[in-house]
Amino acid sequence: MQYPIKKKIKIYRGNSLKKFLLKASYIAKNVIYIKNFSSNKVLKTSNKDPVLLAYPEKIDIDFKADEFRVLVIKSDNSLIRNAQKLRYQNFFNDKKKNKKVSKIESDEFDKFCDHLLVIDTSVSESYVVGTYRLLLNTPFNSKSELYTSTEFDLEKLKKQKGRILEAGRSCVHPNYRDGRIIRLLWKGLASYIKLKKVDFIIGCASFSGMKVKDFRTELSYLHYYHLAPKKYDSIPIADKKVTFRLKEKKKINKLSSFKLLPPLIKAYLRVGAWVGSGAVLDKKFKTIDVCIILKSKNILNKYLNLAVKN
Repeated sequence: MQYPIKKKIKIYRGNSLKKFLLKASYIAKNVIYIKNFSSNKVLKTSNKDPVLLAYPEKIDIDFKADEFRVLVIKSDNSLIRNAQKLRYQNFFNDKKKNKKVSKIESDEFDKFCDHLLVIDTSVSESYVVGTYRLLLNTPFNSKSELYTSTEFDLEKLKKQKGRILEAGRSCVHPNYRDGRIIRLLWKGLASYIKLKKVDFIIGCASFSGMKVKDFRTELSYLHYYHLAPKKYDSIPIADKKVTFRLKEKKKINKLSSFKLLPPLIKAYLRVGAWVGSGAVLDKKFKTIDVCIILKSKNILNKYLNLAVKN
């Protein structure tokens, strides 16, 4: 329920809550919406729980490529449900490609994210065939700033100067996996990071399965040839970490090992991404996850000619 603010509140020195409320248009449960606010900030309340100060910032990314429309939406847009249906189909229902999907995949992070979509307008104006979830490193709860932080310790990266963007929940409709949609998603991503002045991109990338021994070759290859520099490196959260023994480097064939990797990890490596130390078990999605770390200029250098000028 929303409660209109009818009276102005007198500002007192040192009273940051009243200063922010003066600009507020309304208060919803645990969220204060501020008009014309330049960036999300965290306000400490008396119970020491951070409160997100959200704002209606316009993200002007909306373009077409043939029959496909690429745009960024907020979580209050009705298209979000179709993106969440696609996520469910990809992450939990992928083997049933011809079955109509009615369930959705969502979590508490969705409401704080921007959502990059690709729509096939030849089917309908709401037929989502690709999506990415985008979250800047603005704190919004007392436990974690980013979804990736629930699996990996990112403190080293956070100490670097620069703005971090988490790009997650990447998926493409099973009938559109010929490279077109992922290129459009990255075209939109390049536009977004240019607009937001992002320095680093992070995210979790997955191996489908829960037995880490099945991926020893791939994980050993990533460790030896794509490990992040120490100043950027991530480490697994202790209670989610999986242990495995690395294969000897001399036994790793680079070409054949690369071919074993999931398509998304290959795509990241091709634009110069690093992989953090170790891996974690994601019980919800039944995957083994690694942390991807990428300087945004690498994507811009490759996709700058595709990026939309904003």
